[in-house]
Amino acid sequence: MPEGESVRLPIISSPFHPHTENIVSSGSPLLIFTCQRANYLNRTLENVYASISRPQHDEENEECRFGCPIIVSEDGEHADIRTIVLSYRKKFEVIGIPLVHMHHPQKKKILRSTSASYVALARHYGWALSEVFAGKAGDSSFSLPHRVIILEEDIQVAPDFFSYMESTSSILDNDSTLFAVSAFNDNGHVDNGDPKRLLRSDFFPGLGWMMTRDLWINELQKNWAPDGYWDDWLRDSTQRKGRQVIRPEISRTYHFGTEGGVSGNQFGSILEQVKLDEKPIRWEMEDLSYLENSLYKTQYMELVTNSKFATTLDEAEQMSKTGNVRIEYDSYTQFRIFAKKIGIMDDEKAKVPRTAYNGIVETRRGNSLLFLTPKGGIVGYK
Repeated sequence: MPEGESVRLPIISSPFHPHTENIVSSGSPLLIFTCQRANYLNRTLENVYASISRPQHDEENEECRFGCPIIVSEDGEHADIRTIVLSYRKKFEVIGIPLVHMHHPQKKKILRSTSASYVALARHYGWALSEVFAGKAGDSSFSLPHRVIILEEDIQVAPDFFSYMESTSSILDNDSTLFAVSAFNDNGHVDNGDPKRLLRSDFFPGLGWMMTRDLWINELQKNWAPDGYWDDWLRDSTQRKGRQVIRPEISRTYHFGTEGGVSGNQFGSILEQVKLDEKPIRWEMEDLSYLENSLYKTQYMELVTNSKFATTLDEAEQMSKTGNVRIEYDSYTQFRIFAKKIGIMDDEKAKVPRTAYNGIVETRRGNSLLFLTPKGGIVGYK
């Protein structure tokens, strides 16, 4: 590939054109989870205030746009959280965006062990999602949400986060092979990504994501994360059912919470290096037809198979200076060795490596792509 050329799948006509009539501009609230970290919530709300689309006030459209209303769901009740929510409620009211404050009742004091905290967080998630999708958040003027965008109190969003979510919403609604849309790239600390490039992945990243009402009501609600660890529960094949997630190559969210979270800042060193895109893309003007399942698979596999084949990592690094390259791994043990050497996340959940698509994990080497591919191909994850 010539130096400086960006890598995106070619655009071919398909039914998915998110800047047309398929977009539903209402019924997609933003749900923010919070507990005790008032300073983090303050930062997140200020960031949302700067990024969210303002309502349109004309004769044809008086509704809030995507991410409205904003719903802050608090686990328990804390005076400093209440003060912050009240202050931002006034700020958002000025620009025509309602801010609702819900309280998840704590029946007993939360134990501060890691496992107990995860269980408490999962219960909060399940309660809040049920309330929101049942139309019980706020007053009766809010329609039943068709989908919901989910953040936590320690997540910063990119300037085009809401445009990204809105422009992928119709694809999520209409493609039964999709599970969710995420704004996060687990390997987003690597340089030289393409800000306009979106990918499909078998791995659920979380950290700023969107799900549909249909998925919650008809599948997840009835047996929600019984053992806690809700994100790993979602990644399990029983829930995912082979469906995929849309994610950006350059993250549209940044996780800044290093203290007080239930994960104990497990991946802090890498998360702190993830690059947040700061040059907004007008996603409503982008043709995202290449994300259609069969089309994407065909084009992506061509991109991989047309890359040069290397037998060692040193060889792959050298060959990547002049174009895309791939190297095969024959086990998860070997994958982890490769991943550590090239500086990407080396773990897996439900036997799916982070960011993987059909077992393939890609990363940037300058302006080229380096693909770690399973030896002999892969049919599902075993």
